Amino acid sequence: MLPIVGHQPISLIDFPGKISTVFFFAGCDLRCPYCHNESLFTFNIENVIPKETVIDEIEKRSKFIDGVVFTGGEPALYDELIDLFKEIKEKADVEIKMDTNGLNPEFIEKAVPYLNFLAIDIKTTPDMYKELGSELTESDIKNRLIKTKAILEDNKKIKVEYRTTMYPPLVESYERIYKMFEFIPGNAEYFLQKFVNDKAWSSKARETHSYTVDQLERMVLEVRRNTRKDNIFVRTYL
Repeated sequence: MLPIVGHQPISLIDFPGKISTVFFFAGCDLRCPYCHNESLFTFNIENVIPKETVIDEIEKRSKFIDGVVFTGGEPALYDELIDLFKEIKEKADVEIKMDTNGLNPEFIEKAVPYLNFLAIDIKTTPDMYKELGSELTESDIKNRLIKTKAILEDNKKIKVEYRTTMYPPLVESYERIYKMFEFIPGNAEYFLQKFVNDKAWSSKARETHSYTVDQLERMVLEVRRNTRKDNIFVRTYL
Protein backbone atom coordinates (compact mmCIF):
# COMPACT_ATOMS: atom_id res chain seq x y z
CA MET A 1 0.00 0.00 0.00
CA LEU A 2 1.23 3.46 -0.92
CA PRO A 3 0.55 5.91 1.93
CA ILE A 4 -0.48 8.84 -0.26
CA VAL A 5 -2.51 10.99 2.11
CA GLY A 6 -2.71 14.41 0.49
CA HIS A 7 -3.41 15.98 -2.88
CA GLN A 8 -2.98 19.51 -4.15
CA PRO A 9 -4.93 19.61 -7.43
CA ILE A 10 -2.95 22.43 -9.06
CA SER A 11 0.45 23.92 -8.28
CA LEU A 12 2.51 26.52 -10.13
CA ILE A 13 5.62 26.24 -7.95
CA ASP A 14 6.29 22.58 -7.08
CA PHE A 15 7.49 21.59 -10.56
CA PRO A 16 9.64 24.46 -11.90
CA GLY A 17 8.31 25.75 -15.21
CA LYS A 18 5.34 23.37 -15.17
CA ILE A 19 1.72 23.32 -14.08
CA SER A 20 1.45 20.26 -11.89
CA THR A 21 -0.71 18.25 -9.56
CA VAL A 22 0.95 17.21 -6.29
CA PHE A 23 0.58 14.10 -4.14
CA PHE A 24 1.92 13.85 -0.59
CA PHE A 25 3.33 10.70 1.01
CA ALA A 26 3.19 10.03 4.73
CA GLY A 27 6.12 8.44 6.50
CA CYS A 28 9.67 9.75 6.73
CA ASP A 29 13.01 8.40 7.92
CA LEU A 30 14.09 11.84 9.22
CA ARG A 31 12.71 14.38 11.68
CA CYS A 32 14.10 17.68 10.45
CA PRO A 33 13.37 20.29 13.13
CA TYR A 34 12.35 22.89 10.53
CA CYS A 35 9.91 20.57 8.70
CA HIS A 36 6.51 22.10 7.88
CA ASN A 37 4.86 18.72 7.27
CA GLU A 38 4.69 17.22 10.75
CA SER A 39 1.29 15.75 9.89
CA LEU A 40 3.04 13.48 7.38
CA PHE A 41 5.35 11.81 9.90
CA THR A 42 2.71 9.11 10.44
CA PHE A 43 -0.62 8.28 8.84
CA ASN A 44 -4.04 6.81 9.43
CA ILE A 45 -4.95 4.11 6.91
CA GLU A 46 -8.40 5.68 6.57
CA ASN A 47 -6.79 8.79 5.03
CA VAL A 48 -4.88 6.95 2.31
CA ILE A 49 -5.81 7.88 -1.27
CA PRO A 50 -6.15 4.67 -3.33
CA LYS A 51 -3.80 4.24 -6.28
CA GLU A 52 -6.78 4.10 -8.63
CA THR A 53 -7.91 7.51 -7.42
CA VAL A 54 -4.41 8.92 -7.98
CA ILE A 55 -4.47 7.70 -11.58
CA ASP A 56 -8.00 9.06 -12.12
CA GLU A 57 -7.01 12.49 -10.75
CA ILE A 58 -4.02 12.64 -13.09
CA GLU A 59 -5.94 11.47 -16.15
CA LYS A 60 -8.77 13.95 -15.71
CA ARG A 61 -6.28 16.84 -15.43
CA SER A 62 -3.87 15.64 -18.12
CA LYS A 63 -5.14 18.17 -20.70
CA PHE A 64 -4.21 21.19 -18.60
CA ILE A 65 -1.27 20.05 -16.44
CA ASP A 66 2.27 19.36 -17.55
CA GLY A 67 3.38 17.17 -14.70
CA VAL A 68 2.76 15.32 -11.46
CA VAL A 69 4.84 15.70 -8.30
CA PHE A 70 5.35 13.13 -5.55
CA THR A 71 6.62 14.59 -2.32
CA GLY A 72 6.25 13.99 1.38
CA GLY A 73 7.14 12.72 3.75
CA GLU A 74 9.58 10.52 1.86
CA PRO A 75 8.33 8.86 -1.35
CA ALA A 76 11.52 6.80 -1.82
CA LEU A 77 10.59 4.55 1.12
CA TYR A 78 8.01 2.72 -0.99
CA ASP A 79 9.06 0.37 -3.80
CA GLU A 80 5.45 0.13 -5.02
CA LEU A 81 5.80 3.68 -6.29
CA ILE A 82 7.82 2.38 -9.25
CA ASP A 83 4.76 0.52 -10.50
CA LEU A 84 2.70 3.69 -10.15
CA PHE A 85 5.29 5.61 -12.19
CA LYS A 86 4.98 2.98 -14.93
CA GLU A 87 1.20 3.20 -14.95
CA ILE A 88 1.23 7.00 -15.11
CA LYS A 89 3.57 6.92 -18.11
CA GLU A 90 1.28 4.43 -19.83
CA LYS A 91 -1.96 6.34 -19.22
CA ALA A 92 -1.12 10.05 -19.21
CA ASP A 93 1.12 12.37 -21.20
CA VAL A 94 2.66 14.09 -18.18
CA GLU A 95 6.12 14.51 -16.75
CA ILE A 96 6.97 13.14 -13.29
CA LYS A 97 8.93 14.86 -10.53
CA MET A 98 9.88 13.37 -7.19
CA ASP A 99 11.22 15.06 -4.06
CA THR A 100 13.48 12.94 -1.83
CA ASN A 101 16.25 13.14 0.74
CA GLY A 102 18.52 11.01 -1.45
CA LEU A 103 19.16 8.36 1.20
CA ASN A 104 17.72 5.46 -0.81
CA PRO A 105 19.98 5.18 -3.88
CA GLU A 106 18.63 1.75 -4.83
CA PHE A 107 15.14 3.19 -5.18
CA ILE A 108 16.43 6.25 -7.05
CA GLU A 109 18.24 4.04 -9.57
CA LYS A 110 14.99 2.18 -10.28
CA ALA A 111 12.99 5.42 -10.48
CA VAL A 112 15.25 7.39 -12.84
CA PRO A 113 13.92 5.80 -16.08
CA TYR A 114 10.44 7.17 -15.28
CA LEU A 115 11.39 10.57 -13.90
CA ASN A 116 11.77 13.89 -15.67
CA PHE A 117 12.84 15.88 -12.61
CA LEU A 118 14.42 14.81 -9.33
CA ALA A 119 14.82 17.21 -6.40
CA ILE A 120 17.05 16.10 -3.53
CA ASP A 121 17.17 17.75 -0.14
CA ILE A 122 20.71 17.51 1.17
CA LYS A 123 20.30 18.59 4.76
CA THR A 124 23.82 19.11 6.08
CA THR A 125 27.04 17.07 6.28
CA PRO A 126 26.72 13.37 7.17
CA ASP A 127 28.04 13.82 10.71
CA MET A 128 25.05 16.05 11.53
CA TYR A 129 22.24 13.77 10.33
CA LYS A 130 21.90 12.42 13.86
CA GLU A 131 20.45 15.85 14.67
CA LEU A 132 17.69 15.03 12.17
CA GLY A 133 16.69 11.84 13.94
CA SER A 134 18.43 9.52 11.49
CA GLU A 135 19.19 6.04 12.80
CA LEU A 136 21.94 5.57 10.20
CA THR A 137 25.60 5.96 11.02
CA GLU A 138 27.65 8.81 9.59
CA SER A 139 29.37 6.30 7.30
CA ASP A 140 26.02 4.95 6.06
CA ILE A 141 24.76 8.47 5.30
CA LYS A 142 27.95 9.31 3.41
CA ASN A 143 27.90 6.09 1.37
CA ARG A 144 24.24 6.49 0.43
CA LEU A 145 24.65 10.10 -0.66
CA ILE A 146 27.72 9.20 -2.72
CA LYS A 147 25.82 6.34 -4.42
CA THR A 148 22.96 8.70 -5.25
CA LYS A 149 25.43 11.21 -6.68
CA ALA A 150 27.02 8.50 -8.85
CA ILE A 151 23.64 7.52 -10.27
CA LEU A 152 22.84 11.10 -11.23
CA GLU A 153 26.28 12.33 -12.29
CA ASP A 154 26.19 13.51 -15.90
CA ASN A 155 22.68 12.13 -16.33
CA LYS A 156 21.26 13.63 -19.52
CA LYS A 157 17.73 12.23 -19.24
CA ILE A 158 16.38 14.08 -16.22
CA LYS A 159 16.76 17.47 -14.61
CA VAL A 160 18.41 17.24 -11.21
CA GLU A 161 18.15 19.79 -8.41
CA TYR A 162 19.79 19.68 -5.00
CA ARG A 163 18.72 22.04 -2.25
CA THR A 164 19.56 22.83 1.35
CA THR A 165 17.20 24.49 3.78
CA MET A 166 19.49 27.01 5.46
CA TYR A 167 18.71 26.20 9.08
CA PRO A 168 21.54 27.90 11.02
CA PRO A 169 22.15 25.14 13.62
CA LEU A 170 22.79 22.66 10.78
CA VAL A 171 24.43 24.94 8.19
CA GLU A 172 26.38 27.42 10.24
CA SER A 173 29.43 28.04 8.03
CA TYR A 174 30.82 28.18 4.53
CA GLU A 175 33.00 25.24 5.45
CA ARG A 176 29.94 23.05 5.96
CA ILE A 177 28.46 24.11 2.63
CA TYR A 178 31.71 23.31 0.84
CA LYS A 179 31.83 19.86 2.47
CA MET A 180 28.35 19.13 1.09
CA PHE A 181 29.63 19.54 -2.46
CA GLU A 182 31.24 16.10 -2.14
CA PHE A 183 27.70 14.70 -2.48
CA ILE A 184 26.24 17.00 -5.18
CA PRO A 185 26.59 16.03 -8.87
CA GLY A 186 28.29 18.63 -11.00
CA ASN A 187 25.34 18.69 -13.41
CA ALA A 188 22.81 19.55 -10.67
CA GLU A 189 21.51 22.99 -9.89
CA TYR A 190 21.97 23.78 -6.20
CA PHE A 191 19.66 26.02 -4.17
CA LEU A 192 20.17 27.54 -0.75
CA GLN A 193 16.60 27.77 0.57
CA LYS A 194 15.47 30.26 3.14
CA PHE A 195 14.49 28.62 6.42
CA VAL A 196 11.02 29.72 7.59
CA ASN A 197 10.56 29.29 11.33
CA ASP A 198 6.89 30.09 11.90
CA LYS A 199 5.55 26.73 10.64
CA ALA A 200 8.34 24.50 11.93
CA TRP A 201 7.21 21.53 14.03
CA SER A 202 10.12 21.84 16.51
CA SER A 203 9.86 24.50 19.21
CA LYS A 204 13.62 25.06 18.94
CA ALA A 205 13.31 25.71 15.21
CA ARG A 206 10.39 28.10 15.75
CA GLU A 207 12.64 30.12 18.08
CA THR A 208 15.59 30.13 15.64
CA HIS A 209 16.17 33.15 13.41
CA SER A 210 16.64 32.58 9.72
CA TYR A 211 19.39 33.95 7.56
CA THR A 212 18.12 37.05 5.78
CA VAL A 213 17.71 37.12 2.02
CA ASP A 214 20.69 39.49 1.80
CA GLN A 215 22.82 37.06 3.78
CA LEU A 216 21.79 34.16 1.54
CA GLU A 217 22.54 36.15 -1.59
CA ARG A 218 26.01 37.01 -0.25
CA MET A 219 26.55 33.35 0.60
CA VAL A 220 25.67 32.29 -2.94
CA LEU A 221 28.07 34.82 -4.44
CA GLU A 222 30.86 33.67 -2.11
CA VAL A 223 30.22 29.98 -2.78
CA ARG A 224 30.13 30.59 -6.53
CA ARG A 225 33.42 32.44 -6.35
CA ASN A 226 35.19 29.77 -4.31
CA THR A 227 33.80 26.74 -6.13
CA ARG A 228 33.81 28.30 -9.61
CA LYS A 229 30.30 26.93 -10.11
CA ASP A 230 27.59 29.19 -11.48
CA ASN A 231 24.64 26.81 -11.00
CA ILE A 232 24.10 27.87 -7.36
CA PHE A 233 21.07 29.97 -6.45
CA VAL A 234 18.93 31.37 -3.64
CA ARG A 235 15.34 30.25 -3.18
CA THR A 236 13.12 32.27 -0.90
CA TYR A 237 9.49 31.46 -1.74
CA LEU A 238 9.23 28.48 0.64
